[in-house]
Amino acid sequence: MAVIFGAIFVLSGFACGIVYAVWLSRANSGVVIPLMRTAPTQPRASTLLNIGAVVLVIWGANLMTAEVGPWAFVLLIIAVLVPFNLVRFWHNRQVAAGVQR
Repeated sequence: MAVIFGAIFVLSGFACGIVYAVWLSRANSGVVIPLMRTAPTQPRASTLLNIGAVVLVIWGANLMTAEVGPWAFVLLIIAVLVPFNLVRFWHNRQVAAGVQR
């Protein structure tokens, strides 16, 4: 049962991470979003979504650790970093190409 709830929390955190990255991308249209620094414009709602995403993913991975083992840590890393990096790469590619949204 803990694996089911853990998976729900991890997927919810993954969804929050995607929404966070999309909102950040829309707030910084026309500007490259750096990898290791804060974006020029950081909406408060997107910051709360990012915090919620990290909390949900950590909570879900913690619930699943007993049955999944160390793979929960790998799942945690993937669920936190993949949404932001995918949207950031897509956004920066569009900015470099000069595409306006």
